[in-house]
Amino acid sequence: MFDTWYDTQRDTSLAWLQDLHAHPETGFEEVRTAAFVAARLADFGFEVATGIGGTGVVGTLYGRDASPECPGRCIAFRAELDALPMEEKADVAYRSQDAAQFHGCGHDGHTVTSLTAAAYLAKHREFDGTIRFIFQPAEELLTGARAMLADGLFERFPCDEIYALHNLPGLPEGSVAIPAASAMASADNIDVTIHANGAHGAMPHTGEDAMLAAASFITSVQQAATRVIDARDAGVISFGVLTGGTARNVLPEDIRIEGTMRTTSDPVRARLAALLTDAARATEAIFGVTVTVSVEKVAPVAVNHRAADAAVVTSATRIVGAEKVIENARSLMASEDFAEFTARVPGAYFFVGQSGRAPHHPEYVFDPEIIPVGAAIFADLAKTRTSRSLNARANT
Repeated sequence: MFDTWYDTQRDTSLAWLQDLHAHPETGFEEVRTAAFVAARLADFGFEVATGIGGTGVVGTLYGRDASPECPGRCIAFRAELDALPMEEKADVAYRSQDAAQFHGCGHDGHTVTSLTAAAYLAKHREFDGTIRFIFQPAEELLTGARAMLADGLFERFPCDEIYALHNLPGLPEGSVAIPAASAMASADNIDVTIHANGAHGAMPHTGEDAMLAAASFITSVQQAATRVIDARDAGVISFGVLTGGTARNVLPEDIRIEGTMRTTSDPVRARLAALLTDAARATEAIFGVTVTVSVEKVAPVAVNHRAADAAVVTSATRIVGAEKVIENARSLMASEDFAEFTARVPGAYFFVGQSGRAPHHPEYVFDPEIIPVGAAIFADLAKTRTSRSLNARANT
């Protein structure tokens, strides 16, 4: 049924994608994008709320016999509104009209996938309960989900489960991968300051060497990380910024190091944070410097809940066939603030394969052929996860 309907919808969905792609907006600035989404949802007959967490949009659709007073089970689907602050170099006719902004991660495609599913469900209300489509700002900043939650997202728009997807170049085209347990890694920002009494490079013994201390700190953290966590667990610390010094022959007073930490389990996350502190104390003892370490928690591990994970496997199998479904897929070490939602509501995150460059590459192109794959899975989840029989079992 979905495929037959999508044959009549395809040109419209492609037009939506081209429009959104040509007019990208970055985090919390998605004014035009949010208005576009809200207008489409209103046209479909959804109840629409805007300005959630800044530029977020929520659309609500009631199934047969459901109502605000009797909503039944409520299933939500999340898509991202924001683009990246980078120049596009892809050769597409509908390329970005803003040289400084680009939908280089496929959020325009995710938004259109959700809008396509919403359009289908509005015309085929053969489902029980209530459906919500949540369009989130500022995913790339990893702060949009928290902004929506702070604005009372789940208090104002409660739901029983929530789902999201992401395109994944490198995965066989049109296939669906569903990780078990951890889908995406946590994200933490690391800031380290090393303070010393500087000295002339010819007389390092008259002061402390913050530069050498920084090198030792970085290497000791990387070496120890391989020994303090189980090799079967995933955890990575990467330092991307090291600044300090004014002259080649002067030992600087201050060195600043910036990095990130990503893990797929909370115990590993805690152990690596403790390792950073231990390395700081050891560096102080060896080099006589002062080391300050700050770890800012940005996003938790994106957890796939068992029942929701199984539901995606079932729906994906129905849509693309068992041969294209990858169960227990490996998690990604990238991070997603959809994790903030599944930390509060059961849900699952899955991937749809496509060809081409990886997201965040200037030549990345979202494959429009995967729109009906994700939309059909969302539509199937809407029907199966709102069923009265499922609700009855949950209440027994």
